[in-house]
Amino acid sequence: MGAINWLAVLLAPGLAAAIGRVWYGPLFGGLPPFAFMDTDRRPDAGPVRDAIAGLFLLAFPALMLGHSLARIGPATLAVKPWLYWMQSGGVALFFVIPAVWLNQARHGVTLREALVDAGFWLTAYLAMGTVFWTLG
Repeated sequence: MGAINWLAVLLAPGLAAAIGRVWYGPLFGGLPPFAFMDTDRRPDAGPVRDAIAGLFLLAFPALMLGHSLARIGPATLAVKPWLYWMQSGGVALFFVIPAVWLNQARHGVTLREALVDAGFWLTAYLAMGTVFWTLG
């Protein structure tokens, strides 16, 4: 097992959060992330608090991705760089997106909102994989 790339673990959540600001802002008309959450009823709703919470929550997947890539090892990643995106995109496609969709199905979220959220998670995870590749 190689060493975890701690710089990438620290920077990847920031990139994913920045993508989220653009994704849920100008790209999709201010549609809130996790559209099933009623932001009018949340007493803690606010852009700064949500950004801090988002960074904190995105740190866990970045750490898991860093550990997964360290287990593959730098020698293998050097000759098979597509594994960065295969690992990150695979987690998004086969774990995160189905979990989000199951949760959203319980709350009657529209198909458009579900697709926007799915697109965000896939893009965010692939961006985190790109951070690891860039700093690898």
